[in-house]
Amino acid sequence: MKTSTLVAVKAIIECDPPRTHADLEDLLHALGLDEGTTEKPADERIVAFAEAAQRLACTKRTLHNIVLRGGLKKVRFPGSCKAHGFLASDIDALLVRGRTNDVAEAEGV
Repeated sequence: MKTSTLVAVKAIIECDPPRTHADLEDLLHALGLDEGTTEKPADERIVAFAEAAQRLACTKRTLHNIVLRGGLKKVRFPGSCKAHGFLASDIDALLVRGRTNDVAEAEGV
């Protein structure tokens, strides 16, 4: 879309009273009209396999086994058809709920 069209859409959306502030922010972000930073929030950041393994202090093979057992869910990198990673929030949640149990199970201990 042209910039002028996007500006007009943004003005219309901002004038729509039934929307909550959170809905408005989500909609503007989806349309690429938000004026915030381009960096994703920490909970939406996708972490590569190597970084995830490092954060969990395990090998890539163990990380793969954790995925197979349902401990983590893989997500695709935007614009890629093959590359997968993990949401940073999922890794943090795994660390909080007890990484040692999942890693021990994945390693077959």
